[in-house]
Amino acid sequence: MSFISPKAKIGLNVHFGHNVIIGDDAEIGDNSIIGHNTIIDRTIIGPGAKIEENCHLGYGHITGFTGRPGAGVESSYELLRIGENVLIREGVTLYVGSDIAKNVRIHHKALIREKAIIGEGSSIGSMVEMEGKMKIGRFTSIHSRSFICMGTEVGDYVFIAPMTITTNGNPVAYRRPQVTAKFGAERGSIIEHGCQIAVQCVISPGVRIGHESFVAANTVVTKDFEPLSIIMGTPARKKGEVEELHRLPLEIRQELGLK
Repeated sequence: MSFISPKAKIGLNVHFGHNVIIGDDAEIGDNSIIGHNTIIDRTIIGPGAKIEENCHLGYGHITGFTGRPGAGVESSYELLRIGENVLIREGVTLYVGSDIAKNVRIHHKALIREKAIIGEGSSIGSMVEMEGKMKIGRFTSIHSRSFICMGTEVGDYVFIAPMTITTNGNPVAYRRPQVTAKFGAERGSIIEHGCQIAVQCVISPGVRIGHESFVAANTVVTKDFEPLSIIMGTPARKKGEVEELHRLPLEIRQELGLK
């Protein structure tokens, strides 16, 4: 049996499956489809969205971080915002406070925590975990089972292959406040526009990978690299420069201001 709050704002021609729960603070745009056993609260959904079965949108039980009681928890968060024509596949959980732009695709059982920003046309693969308080650009693809940590910034037109991990916290300071006091809080990595990251890479805290670089499979990136670098090894080394054939099309580079 479904429950749709009388305070929720429901657009025209919205179709609901069985056992759906729609909370007081939900807004659902015209021509959207909501699958069976889905919970939606504290969420604004644009028109034409398709939400499949067993999703939880607007999840709001924010608990902070192990080893730092109360750290990172704000008194309140903005509503989750989902743009028009977004596809959310079965089993996805999206926290409050995030902003998902139009035409994004989020695939099976992905988890995206609070204050994540995902740009237009991007794709988030199955069982990807995004730790929140991070940013993904436009038309970027993050493939299955990758982990994107807090503080990460990923540019536009980036490709990240399966099982890649970005990291923060440099150095590891679990329950060691004296280490944090000396070296500072977590710092995510920056992956600039047009980069290609192959399978099972690890990107270390605070590093910057220059635009349109290529990172080979199983690479551990521990330092900054200039644009157009071919990067491989553990630890990573520059092994060459990306050729014109493998760069973004000229019109996209001009749009992004890339040389």
